[in-house]
Amino acid sequence: MQTFELGKIIPCTPDEAWHAVIDFPSRTIHGPAYRRSDLPDGPEPRPGNRIELQIGRDKFTSLMTVVQEPEMFGHRTVGPGFSVEFSYRVRPCSDADSGFTSDDDGHAHLTVEAEYGGWLGSLIARFRPGACRRYVAGELAAIESASKSVSAEPVTE
Repeated sequence: MQTFELGKIIPCTPDEAWHAVIDFPSRTIHGPAYRRSDLPDGPEPRPGNRIELQIGRDKFTSLMTVVQEPEMFGHRTVGPGFSVEFSYRVRPCSDADSGFTSDDDGHAHLTVEAEYGGWLGSLIARFRPGACRRYVAGELAAIESASKSVSAEPVTE
């Protein structure tokens, strides 16, 4: 198995970051590679619930594996010779985080991790690590973009 991980401070509260993580339908708005991102078992995240995704031309169903609100979420996709487990960790940022400034007080630190397994997943991770890293970076960017929508000020007239 090979793991790819990326984390950063995002300018929202940890609660807003959590809601952006579990808001898969918004991925089609905030993640340019997403063509479809549905929750056929309902919007409430529960282990065993499905996430139906289309990223580019690839279609697959992922199962939620870990839901520890408001800190950890995970889902897993399995196919012939292939598995990938995505993990998301949300926590308040701290001065130990890279790039932290006093302006970041109260903001969230989000980590996205993808672990590729199986013979085919291992080959993809070994021979296409740049693509794997870009996917994790795209996922982090989509969640960060969604978190800005969650934390946006309401429009008042």
